[in-house]
Amino acid sequence: MSFSRVGAAEPRRRFRHFFLLSALALVFAFAVGACSSDDEVRDVALADIARSPETSMIIPLGEPVVIGVSSALTGSAAPRGQEYRDAVVVAVEQWKTQNGATIGGHEISIVSEDDGCTEADVTRLAAERLLKRPGLVGVLGPQCSAGAVRTQGIYADAGIVMISGSATSTKLAEQQIGDGFFFRTAYRNDSQGVLIAVYFSDPDFLGASDVYIVHDNETYGSDLAFRAQPLLVEAGLQVTMASIDRGTVDFSELAREITEANPDAMFFAGFNPEAILLLRQLRDAGWNGAYASGDAVCGAANCEFLAALGELAEGAAFSGCSPPLDTAFVNEFTEVHGGEPTAAFIAQYSDAATILLNAVRSVAQDEAGAMVIDPKALRDAVSASTLPGGRSGDIAFDSAGDRAFSSELADLDQFARELGLVPCRIENGAIAYFN
Repeated sequence: MSFSRVGAAEPRRRFRHFFLLSALALVFAFAVGACSSDDEVRDVALADIARSPETSMIIPLGEPVVIGVSSALTGSAAPRGQEYRDAVVVAVEQWKTQNGATIGGHEISIVSEDDGCTEADVTRLAAERLLKRPGLVGVLGPQCSAGAVRTQGIYADAGIVMISGSATSTKLAEQQIGDGFFFRTAYRNDSQGVLIAVYFSDPDFLGASDVYIVHDNETYGSDLAFRAQPLLVEAGLQVTMASIDRGTVDFSELAREITEANPDAMFFAGFNPEAILLLRQLRDAGWNGAYASGDAVCGAANCEFLAALGELAEGAAFSGCSPPLDTAFVNEFTEVHGGEPTAAFIAQYSDAATILLNAVRSVAQDEAGAMVIDPKALRDAVSASTLPGGRSGDIAFDSAGDRAFSSELADLDQFARELGLVPCRIENGAIAYFN
């Protein structure tokens, strides 16, 4: 694993090939056993609507097809959630340019609801509001794993497909509540754990012998931490686990503990601002080891983590970053959002929007100008979807609703193509991608 500016030596490739094959065999065994433009996001009146998997969705003549977005629009997770909403806006506009402005004569509208990210009860309220939107055919989100767990059954009981581009907790799809209405274009935490283990253990990179893993006791963070831990142990590292609570601002005790232990490296599984505050206090305490974290902390250039820490962020690595985005998409996104993408899952939400629109178009029936959609037929169309060359890679779904991947993934290029999983780090004040 090298950065984009450094060539990879043959011994390194052999190490990675062996480790990735071994670790992904375990992952495969487990697998089988957020808008700025008022013109694009339309307000639609709430109404009590009878919904179920057996109840056809009917959109009257002249009424729009509604795509729901469930993401954090306020609070600490809002910078990412707003980007995911706006990624959907851009993807829908690009889909309309390629496929026509309407589906069966019905305009396409986007409605977003604030889901609080890790605040599962807020996500539930967002789901209840979205389900009252006339014309709703599917939901992109929720943003976070905790919210997805809380709302899977709600959407499934209503017969509404949900496709999350960012919820990565390992068992979300396999253990989903309901009859298979949940999908995700995001990768799983156990796959992310493989890359964490390779990065820390490979002697051509960190070559660490001991590592601290700190998680935030949330659904996403704890799952990521406990997926990475056994892979690091298998690679021969001594691992110490610690946890903090979301909302903590004083990390002095933990910083002192880590500084005294002086591990070669640490991995933080959680969100900002905790990731920012923890690294700042670790450096203040005198610890100079290698720092890495997951996809929720930094995903692209000018991310919140880098903006807040400046030079202190130099060298920090992230196990899931946004795949490089094409210039046309970035330009359109910047126009809608008012700034360039900084979050990790922009590409995955763009792909989720494309998949949902393709599926709606494929199953929608016309009855005297009204659009009629069988919820189970739409679910099955999403399940059978393929998206070769999506922004986050080649997408197909397995029987659980996860991204399908080969059990013989052997290098980072394959990770990126099949899982949309791209590691990076901050180098010279900018994002540098691994090769």
